Amino acid sequence: MNTQEIRHNFERIAQKVFEASGEYDAEVMLNYENSALTRFANNVIHQNLAVENNSLRIRLQKGKRDGTVNVNLFADEDEILEAVEKAKQIIQHSADSDEVLPMLGPQKYEEINRFCPKTAELSPQERANMVAEAVARCEEKNLSAAGIVENSANVLGIANSKGLFAFWNGTNFTFSITVFGENGTGWAESLGWSIDRTDVPSDIAEAIDIALKNQNPRDISPGKYTVVLTPAAVGDFVSFMALYGFNARAHLEGRSFLAGKVGQKVFDEKITIVDDAYHEAYAGLPFDFEGVPRQRVVLVENGVLKNLVADRWTAEKMGIEPTGHGLPKPNHWGAIPTNIVISPGETSLEDMIKSVKRGLLITHFHYTNVSELTRLTITGMTRDGVFMIENGEIAYPVKNLRFTQPTTDTFNKVLAVGDKPKLVAGFFFGGAYTPAMLVEDFNFSSTTEFGG
Repeated sequence: MNTQEIRHNFERIAQKVFEASGEYDAEVMLNYENSALTRFANNVIHQNLAVENNSLRIRLQKGKRDGTVNVNLFADEDEILEAVEKAKQIIQHSADSDEVLPMLGPQKYEEINRFCPKTAELSPQERANMVAEAVARCEEKNLSAAGIVENSANVLGIANSKGLFAFWNGTNFTFSITVFGENGTGWAESLGWSIDRTDVPSDIAEAIDIALKNQNPRDISPGKYTVVLTPAAVGDFVSFMALYGFNARAHLEGRSFLAGKVGQKVFDEKITIVDDAYHEAYAGLPFDFEGVPRQRVVLVENGVLKNLVADRWTAEKMGIEPTGHGLPKPNHWGAIPTNIVISPGETSLEDMIKSVKRGLLITHFHYTNVSELTRLTITGMTRDGVFMIENGEIAYPVKNLRFTQPTTDTFNKVLAVGDKPKLVAGFFFGGAYTPAMLVEDFNFSSTTEFGG
């Protein structure tokens, strides 16, 4: 199904819902994904799949009550009418909620064209060719490869009976590879809204290089080290920071580790962070799940916490403007920035390494999570290549370590910021367009038996 057909069906169902809603205000939200995935391991493709998912969320509202029922994009008229009646019944048996706000009227959105037909139409054969290149290059070095190649096309649509209409489509591509040697691994990953914004051959070469250097890793003692964090390693911290640091509702409820600190210096002055859906690295969704236009928000400027992101309910409570970062209703979490951009510095990764007398180079992290909120302490493990740096040179690989590190320490002890940002994914959610960072006193709390 092409985008025009999807839009036509969406508009058709929305109109049916509006006609059947009577005295109720009505909203219809479409989430559509057409994705394909090739998975490989042990130098062999072992899974190919294609998935077409869609959900149409019908929400009726009357006063301070609302009711929601899901159907799909291919629903017939009887199914639509049945869903509308179910939503009315839910409202009749619901209690008032002050989080149910009047629906918005028409809005103006900035046009963003981040739909790449080449990415959306990537064939199984083309994905297999990428895997074949990775396998051939690994076999030359007696190595084994595993990973994924994934492409998708996505649509989000919102329409309501007050005249609001928002419609967006975009694409995404991911290539991720882990290379296995006899007793050490390497890893690399690229993602972007267009396959042309990624470099699969470079990813393959990088993962192979790391794997070859990461053989026979040595034991070292846990403790505090100066570390060179690649963009992927920085990205895990940024994901949790976005969730708990810049969410206005988390501040309102005292859940944020930065609560009460707007206008104060919270990080090193080298750190500037914005949320920018219009940045060229991102697929560019120009509105949120409430239909509010997304704003470019300066979150941290030269280490000072400047602004937060807010949905409509939180903005009303705090006396500020909503920023276009709301989630689907009901939403008791708040607003989340999902297009984080960290300003680059002037130091190359090579120069960071040269500046370290004794420290560690981290490829990326694994199984990260929050262990404590007041300083947003993150715990997790290293993975796929940790290297001892001695006198400005990579000396030897070391075995994986578990870290327990407050975000407040990480971003207040930045010695240098890299000059080449990269779009990276967070381990559980989100991600960032971020450069590498050189950080001192990074705490590794224990060794681990985790291999790789």
